[in-house]
Amino acid sequence: MKIRIFLIAVLLFFVLSMVVGRVSIGNRWPERVDVSYAISLTVLAAGGLIALVSLFVLLQRGLSGQPLDQSLPLVFALLGGLLMYQVNWGVALAFGLIGSAAIITNYLGRSKPRE
Repeated sequence: MKIRIFLIAVLLFFVLSMVVGRVSIGNRWPERVDVSYAISLTVLAAGGLIALVSLFVLLQRGLSGQPLDQSLPLVFALLGGLLMYQVNWGVALAFGLIGSAAIITNYLGRSKPRE
């Protein structure tokens, strides 16, 4: 259900960027520049929205005293939204390190099945 809503939202953002960019069938250069600009603004807005929402939910969960391991998907959403907003090597490095650490702790924390 959540994936369907996500795909619908991505489709709506794409259609919105195409409408803002006034896509036509012709190969005129100014219109292609407008489309590129509209798509970059759409990605910028989506990244900012994702980062803002995940930041507020993280703040709410932190104030209620929930542990960090339950809030890890929100940390991924925050870092992913920041990467969409502005590409920065520090954010990408943190995203990769936290993701690798989560995978390693899940793999090492899992007990082996008894035979």
